Amino acid sequence: MTLFWIFSAALTALLALVIVLPLICGRAESTQSRNDLNTRLYRQRLRELAQDSELGLLEDDESLQRELQKSLLDDVVPEARQARDAGAGPLVWLSAVVLVVVLSYGAYWQLGAHRQVAEWQQVSGQLADLSRRVLVEPDDSVTDQDVRELMLALRTRLHQDGDDYRGWLLLGRLALEMRDGETARDALDKALKLTDDPGAVLVPYAEALAMTGESLRAEQIVRDVLRDHPDNLEAWSVYAFMALQQDDYALAMARWQQMLERMAPDNPRYAMIERSIAFAEQQLSVAEVTPVSGPRYEVEINTSSSVPYHPGAVLFVFAVDAAGGEMPLVARRIEQPAFPLTITLSNADAMVPDNNMSSREAVIIKARIAPSGNVADSTNAWEGRSGVLSTDEDSRIRVMIDTPL
Repeated sequence: MTLFWIFSAALTALLALVIVLPLICGRAESTQSRNDLNTRLYRQRLRELAQDSELGLLEDDESLQRELQKSLLDDVVPEARQARDAGAGPLVWLSAVVLVVVLSYGAYWQLGAHRQVAEWQQVSGQLADLSRRVLVEPDDSVTDQDVRELMLALRTRLHQDGDDYRGWLLLGRLALEMRDGETARDALDKALKLTDDPGAVLVPYAEALAMTGESLRAEQIVRDVLRDHPDNLEAWSVYAFMALQQDDYALAMARWQQMLERMAPDNPRYAMIERSIAFAEQQLSVAEVTPVSGPRYEVEINTSSSVPYHPGAVLFVFAVDAAGGEMPLVARRIEQPAFPLTITLSNADAMVPDNNMSSREAVIIKARIAPSGNVADSTNAWEGRSGVLSTDEDSRIRVMIDTPL
């Protein structure tokens, strides 16, 4: 911070010099140059009068010379006046310097990031305390903000000492916990490059890749890990998560079952995996028992590079009547989406059973990212939409999310 204030003071002084120097030099030079010009014009006019007098063109050349001298006296600035002007100079440039300083630092105080910088410096100095509260002695009082502050302090230390692969690994795992896929991917990528034993990094790295849309690469990494270490429960968990992202409940069940076979019943995670399997079975039974008629759209969704990443954002995919109206006919809610992804949208996703896509001639499919988790909240939300789709036939479409709301 000290270095910042030194540089800001130097830049302000430079700006003041740019403004003050013309005020100091320009006034004196302007007065002197005007007197010199008037004197040269007076002498030139005298020579012209002398030439005209020699040619006999003037009757009273003395009178004309007196008038010319009087005109010169009126135009030339007296020394006393120049002294007064020179005396006013310091007041002018001093006022300019004060104005520059006030405007520069006043604008920074109102518009600058000094508050954020102060908070960053305060958090950076609390790395040990935050590590103890969040990692060593966690309790119910730990909030998401505490985790974010720990990540900020850790990133600051890693910026100063970036050769600690354990620090990058910790940062990546914390980012995964906060669903910040891009930060996790970048941190774990650095951890992979720094360690000689990538075993502890590969699985969370694959999870980060899946979260940021690199599903094929992520699956390949997990398959390689399970080939060499078939009892790696973390790898099986991420593997099941990838299937769940694609709404492949049968595959997710199979992978969770592989986890149960490798876990003792008294393992704290055993009951949670059983609940996950029960949820997948319920989803499959609903799909099998409920006959679905009407159009069926396979929707491939991706985001443009301009769409910012928001941890915890929710993706809503829904169809509206192409003839008008914003009320969704069918809708899907997808938490923690990883792009690109493909989902199926049909009358099974109807908001009201009797008010579905089959009751319309044509529909438009929209995909909306809502950071708040509320589809009606347009704050920082982005959307993409398809063209007009006939409800008489199934189709496969692509939707690019690229428009801010």
